[in-house]
Amino acid sequence: MSTAADDQFYREYILDHFKNPRNYGRLESPDISHEEDNPLCGDVVGMDFRVKDGVIEDIRFHGRGCAISQASASLLTERLKGLPL
Repeated sequence: MSTAADDQFYREYILDHFKNPRNYGRLESPDISHEEDNPLCGDVVGMDFRVKDGVIEDIRFHGRGCAISQASASLLTERLKGLPL
């Protein structure tokens, strides 16, 4: 069960990634590029990947949307960089 302190930490963590997104922008000549949208809320998120020897060497995201979708994309790019496809 989460505590009020945990809730506050996660709120701040999400807001930090929303206000200061990591890996935001486009890659020039990505190996993989994909974009999705949510027609219910209007969020759009795209990701560009650079892959070398089956490993995600670089990743960027672009798009627009709510704080949750943009922070999630920022967090995801941090987690995926360096992982195998």
